[in-house]
Amino acid sequence: MGATKEARSLTVRLRPELYAAATDLAKKRCISLNTLVQESLAAVIREEEDREMYEAAELLGQFPEECDVEYAFAAQSEVVLREEP
Repeated sequence: MGATKEARSLTVRLRPELYAAATDLAKKRCISLNTLVQESLAAVIREEEDREMYEAAELLGQFPEECDVEYAFAAQSEVVLREEP
């Protein structure tokens, strides 16, 4: 995740049945409810980012002639293959 940052607190209200199911699942996974909520939210965010990337790639695929990037390969190779000082 990178550098450690101070965690932020959030109050969430859950229906009793959702709270009970989440608590049971956290116990089954041997993790805290807090960890379950964090992991679940992170998964939803990743899924949304993946969906947005897919849609962007799909859109670009509709116009392949406008997406030609071969002209940049030589410059990219120089940067990627360059020796660090």
